[in-house]
Amino acid sequence: MLLTLAKRISMAISGCFLIQCLCLPLIFIPLHAENSAGTNFDLQSFIDKAVAAGETHIKIPIGRHRVAPASNDSHLTLRNLHNVVIDGTGAEMICTHTTRAITIMDCENLTISGLIVDYDPLNFTQGRITQVSRDKRILTIDLMQGYPDSDRATKDKLEVYSIKTGELVTNTYYNVHFSENGPRQVIATKPKNYRPENALEQVGDIAVITSKEKGSSAPHAIHADNCSGLVMQNVTLYGSNSFGFFETDCSGSKYVSCVVDRRPIEDDIQPREHRRMRSLTADGFHSKHAPIGPSFFGCVSRYNGDDGIAINGHYHILTTNDGPVFRVVGKQGREPNLSVGDVVELVSYTGERTENATIKAIEHGPALTDEEKQFLKAQRFNGNVQSTRQATHVHLVTLDREVDLPFGSLIASANRIGNGFEIRNCTLGPNRSRGLVVKASDGVISGNQFIDNWGQAIKLAPEYAWLEAGSGSNVTISDNSITGCRDAAIAIYAYGGNGSAAPAGAHNDIRIIDNSISSSTNPAIAVTSTRGLTLHNNKIQDPENSGLAPWIRNRFSRNQDPDLEIYLDTQSVTFGK
Repeated sequence: MLLTLAKRISMAISGCFLIQCLCLPLIFIPLHAENSAGTNFDLQSFIDKAVAAGETHIKIPIGRHRVAPASNDSHLTLRNLHNVVIDGTGAEMICTHTTRAITIMDCENLTISGLIVDYDPLNFTQGRITQVSRDKRILTIDLMQGYPDSDRATKDKLEVYSIKTGELVTNTYYNVHFSENGPRQVIATKPKNYRPENALEQVGDIAVITSKEKGSSAPHAIHADNCSGLVMQNVTLYGSNSFGFFETDCSGSKYVSCVVDRRPIEDDIQPREHRRMRSLTADGFHSKHAPIGPSFFGCVSRYNGDDGIAINGHYHILTTNDGPVFRVVGKQGREPNLSVGDVVELVSYTGERTENATIKAIEHGPALTDEEKQFLKAQRFNGNVQSTRQATHVHLVTLDREVDLPFGSLIASANRIGNGFEIRNCTLGPNRSRGLVVKASDGVISGNQFIDNWGQAIKLAPEYAWLEAGSGSNVTISDNSITGCRDAAIAIYAYGGNGSAAPAGAHNDIRIIDNSISSSTNPAIAVTSTRGLTLHNNKIQDPENSGLAPWIRNRFSRNQDPDLEIYLDTQSVTFGK
């Protein structure tokens, strides 16, 4: 009745003069509630028409717009745009399916600014834990009003937040089996190898489960591919089915004052029984294969389901060679992102860096040998990297010189791992994983704030199990504030495929200067596998080891000396005054 009355008063206002003091209190709240979910809008056609008309500064109308996918996998696609600005200030894009929000391809100097992106329905559901089994393995979860039904709970990951503090209460559970017990109740069964000593959740806490529509959907909220000079400014993401901002093969991107966060309940697009506990499903910002690394200025990534910022490239596996010609197995069994003329990073199976080389030729090679298949089968690969074992053939890569490398060594394009990156004045965390994970060189990490990261706040390390490249050289880590980190706050290290720590030289010329670390685990700073390290004026206070996960307690000599604030296993260290 209130909504009907509000409509009548609104119509009267547009048709004649009414006494203002009588009208405004009646119409403000009901009309906002009626329009909160937004109005249908064909954003793709709107932008396509503006581009066809030759507009280079396109202003999206102010308002909350419900946008349906323009294709089967993306709500909006931007392709081959050059020197175009899309201004979304005052506009919200509400995605109506749990697939990608925006796909950006082959664009140059494209700027997107001011836009808010959200999802309705959401990409996750959440509910209260109403029962915990005696062995803590089985949880009964009653879903909250305003969140998707249990038939959409499709992911094997479970996060639990405190009803009292709104923060994570335990490490993320993986390989969880979810079953419906009615449309609004989920039974979550942890795998048999879960760790009951880490099961700190209680009845009343809030469980968050990834949720999506049945059928295929494109991952990530905003995915840019093969772009140069891309600028994202004041863009806010409140949801995604995977990464938030994801770029591949983009050069010199800039992210300025972009935000990944959970949406406040007072501004939500639907009534909810309780505020959202999570923002995105995975990383906030992720860059792969950048010829010139991305820059992040004043960005925020909070309450997302994985790392805050990640920058990396791809490793591929070297098996045998005939002089300068190597057999190469591509990551995930695919064609390796290597090109003639690339300078390549070469890493021994034991983690030792050797001098870079240059690719002279690449050709499609024969099928894998039995030895190669057996080697791949024996490796510990994570996630989708396990599909590397299903590779059908190798590629033959000719280098400009002979190199002595053992079976299982790694090769990566040193031109496409994000070198030249900048991360300044960003806020990363709270989140369930690392604040940032960088695998690139010639970069700056400065003036950032890291809050309650459940993994390392700043991680500079290649990873064999993920085949993520590369090693870092000439990196400055300065003036950062880190609080409440549950692992080493600043960690520079490398491991070989054999699991042993890489010798010095995996990283080179690393500067850790003027950082402040508090209420975090020991050691606060851990550096291995590095040649040329500068440590100066880093302040470490009030260490807190109680939150450390059991499976990482043996790293960096924690078992031997829990009071050790700085762990070093490296060469050529310079200590400042």
